[in-house]
Amino acid sequence: MRILLATDGSVSADHARDLVADARWPEGTVIRVVAALDTSPALFGSPWIPAVPPDADRYEDEVVDAFRDILARAAATLAGPGRTVEVELLRATPTVAIIDEMREWKPSLTVVGSRGHGPIGTTLLGSTSSAVVDHAKMPVLVARGRAAAKVVLAEDGSDAARAAERIVATWPLFEPATIDVVSVVDVAAPWRTGIAPTMFGNAMDVYADMISSAHETQEAIARETTDRLRAAGRRVEMEVREGDPAAEIVAAAREDGADLIVMGSRGHTGIARLVLGSVAHSVLTHAGCSVLIVRDHAAATA
Repeated sequence: MRILLATDGSVSADHARDLVADARWPEGTVIRVVAALDTSPALFGSPWIPAVPPDADRYEDEVVDAFRDILARAAATLAGPGRTVEVELLRATPTVAIIDEMREWKPSLTVVGSRGHGPIGTTLLGSTSSAVVDHAKMPVLVARGRAAAKVVLAEDGSDAARAAERIVATWPLFEPATIDVVSVVDVAAPWRTGIAPTMFGNAMDVYADMISSAHETQEAIARETTDRLRAAGRRVEMEVREGDPAAEIVAAAREDGADLIVMGSRGHTGIARLVLGSVAHSVLTHAGCSVLIVRDHAAATA
């Protein structure tokens, strides 16, 4: 297995590092730790040469040394039997550098912190993390803590959800975890506008039938997933909820005290939220725990 871990020395990045360090991975796993540092004069906040201070070289050397120290500490934390740790300092903007590294190195999993340094550090999801998830073809784990003992697996019957299920069933990371399979019934209520008063009762009857049918379908999907995971040796429970899928997945994770949400993303192209599906993006933005996003075309084996 090949794991790409991006770090910048922030608290969030340290969570990602510690999660990878503490987790179980297959024998022979290679962990590649990268830090990205922009080149001068971008280091000083301006593309214009006059903005670069006279002692720019000294300042840049200090920043490079600091990043190399971050990489060295990460390598020491991640070292262990059955795994190989590599480090590299990339010279480009973090977003571009990490995305390019994913495309060239082709990791089985990319791990990033949810927030980095800078003015957006107080937001729930940093721009670099968001861009990495948007452009990744393989699974990406956005870390908000170091544990993965309690897991919510979002199930909607899609190919992406099956890919996420296979990861939970086969990766050693999930062997000690407790899994809650969550399936959400999402049926919009009929609007009164445009429905004749004499027909509204019939419309509500149809709506009730739709809800009942959807519950049966989602429960069957969740139960099949639960049975397969139990057969794979996982400790699993299941629940079917009703409402907005993203909100209910986040609520389930909060109520369970989950460390990690695992979910698939069928994704979009063009102007429709770049290449990340809207439900996955909403969960990633609002969840208080780590989130593992799996593409429908991702290889779901280590």
